[in-house]
Amino acid sequence: MDLKAALGLQPGELIALVGAGGKTTTAWRLLRQLTAAGKHVVFTTTTHIFEPRDIPLLLAPRPDAAEIARRLAESPALALAAARGERGDPAHAARSPYLASPVKLVGLEPEVLGNLARQLPEVTWLVEADGARGRLLKAPAEYEPVIPDEADRVIVVAGLDAIGKPLDEGVVHRPEIAARLLRVPLGAAITPDLFASLVGHASGGLKGVPSCAEVIALLTQWSGDSDLFPYADSISRQLLSNDRIAEVVPVNFYVHQKRSTNSTDPRSKETNV
Repeated sequence: MDLKAALGLQPGELIALVGAGGKTTTAWRLLRQLTAAGKHVVFTTTTHIFEPRDIPLLLAPRPDAAEIARRLAESPALALAAARGERGDPAHAARSPYLASPVKLVGLEPEVLGNLARQLPEVTWLVEADGARGRLLKAPAEYEPVIPDEADRVIVVAGLDAIGKPLDEGVVHRPEIAARLLRVPLGAAITPDLFASLVGHASGGLKGVPSCAEVIALLTQWSGDSDLFPYADSISRQLLSNDRIAEVVPVNFYVHQKRSTNSTDPRSKETNV
């Protein structure tokens, strides 16, 4: 599967990823596909990400566009952050889709990224603009997400594996906010309707999306449970009835993970989607 084509991405866009259930994996696969196609990509954040070890890193709270261009002339991909922050959980870092150090990188201010994107229009910007602590669904707090106003597209990620599970801390980041938005009790079973309602809610998956940005809902599946993925069809229809959502793309990451198990390079799975 060509994920960049499925999402309709164009080189030179500023793409913000929000939600839960695979933002980092999505960003990294897009980075690998775009660089394989000869494009220049900056992987960055307005929140926090683990430090990548297999692409160059530039740390500066207000990076110079000329320096970024120079670095990209030497390597097709660049990680960008304001500074190194606190150490993270090594086990969590080990589950990252890229080779990562257990150190959190501090994100850049959204206006800084917007300004850089204007100065470097040939560069594709992949921006993690939200955090979810590894959960499958997300309801944002008042100060979340942190999306640059200049974002061309916002990819709202949500994990289909949440369906049938309880609306609690183990499945949903900020479950108390999600329960309030959906008007259901904590612990309620997550149905396809509730899933779609949260993803398409103005204070849920669509919170903070700039008016000029195109919205794509990316529905991910991580388990081998064949009963889950068919729900994507009904969820897609419900989400596409929302005028704010331009496209819905389901992707079964479990299948692609299984296809990569014979590889001798643990990172090569990132090029298979």
